[in-house]
Amino acid sequence: MNTKAFRAMMLTSLLVALRSYGHPPVDTEWSSGATILCYHIVESPHDPRMEISREVFHQQMRYLAMTGYTVVPLREIYEYASGKRTSLPRNAVAITIDDGWRSAYTEAFPELKKRHFPFTLFIYPKIIGQTAYAMTWKQIKEMAEAGVDIESHSLSHPFLTRRRNATLDEKQYHAWLQKELVESKHILERETGRPVDFLAYPYGDYDHFLAADVKRAGYEGALTCEYGPVTRGMNPFRMRRVVIDKRMDFAAFRRYLGARPMPLEMMVPEPGQLVDPAEPSMISAKIPNYKRLDPKSVGLALLSITGAIPYSYDAENGYISLIVSEQLSGTLQRALVWATDAKSGRRVEASWTFRLPSIDLPVCPAIDPGAQPSISRGTDAATVSASQRRSAGASRLQN
Repeated sequence: MNTKAFRAMMLTSLLVALRSYGHPPVDTEWSSGATILCYHIVESPHDPRMEISREVFHQQMRYLAMTGYTVVPLREIYEYASGKRTSLPRNAVAITIDDGWRSAYTEAFPELKKRHFPFTLFIYPKIIGQTAYAMTWKQIKEMAEAGVDIESHSLSHPFLTRRRNATLDEKQYHAWLQKELVESKHILERETGRPVDFLAYPYGDYDHFLAADVKRAGYEGALTCEYGPVTRGMNPFRMRRVVIDKRMDFAAFRRYLGARPMPLEMMVPEPGQLVDPAEPSMISAKIPNYKRLDPKSVGLALLSITGAIPYSYDAENGYISLIVSEQLSGTLQRALVWATDAKSGRRVEASWTFRLPSIDLPVCPAIDPGAQPSISRGTDAATVSASQRRSAGASRLQN
């Protein structure tokens, strides 16, 4: 695959992925459903949009590991959608990576293996070994033997619906489609020695006719690029995903996972405060609407460190805190509080940042922006002036 073809394919992927940024599903779906994340490339200077950086990927995986999410195999979410499983852990998430780019092996695989996160690779065989940016069959076999779920993304990654292939007559189209669906499945099963049961529609392109053909080809379910959670009773050949790319900042990533804002008061350290890294740090906040929350669901983490720290939550007054005994490193530190709304079952969050000394970066408070899904190029923060910071302790700061 030459550079021109590579760029054309990624541009088309981007345009189709835009469909995933539609209006959010209703809250009842988020409270009872699970989320499937869709990645493509990690840390590649050759891709302008579908790539995310190594640091962003690590931040997102750290967030999932530390803040009450449970990463589950894709099959468990399929079983829930199809009615074969009655429940999933709260805040269940599956991780999928499309296409077969080399970074799935060099970047994602080590990070996910370290965290014991199951994940699924959707591969189209025609890319394997055909470019320096693609994986090899040896790498795919290694991942399969390590327990990575290898599934189909068609044979050559074309648009699969009949309306996208109008130049073919009915007989030609069905022969071609059969090859795209069945040959891909057979090649992947031969190379990995494991069954292939799921398909990710290339470019998210599907309709009910194609879904029926996919089922007849021997697949148990299929995944789209439509945004939203997967709920019980959903058509397993229309499972939704959240597509991740570099336009999505950290605040948007969390909102697209279904979280909604939670007010906080009396944060310590204050947003933007400069702290002494040599001193033990108390991280604390008060949740003013704590009576609306399930007290067993409330948690606090400092995302800028490795590993979880025990926290204390007082359900009688809404105070939550933890003490960091190790010396902090890095400049920007992020604290995050999460919980479940007892009435709606919806996840709610609030986040703020403070800083360690640095001669390179200015000191300014930062809190998360508002609740509505949006995609911005900035960081997960909105700066406020020094005078605003002095009054922040007396006012509510939202996520």
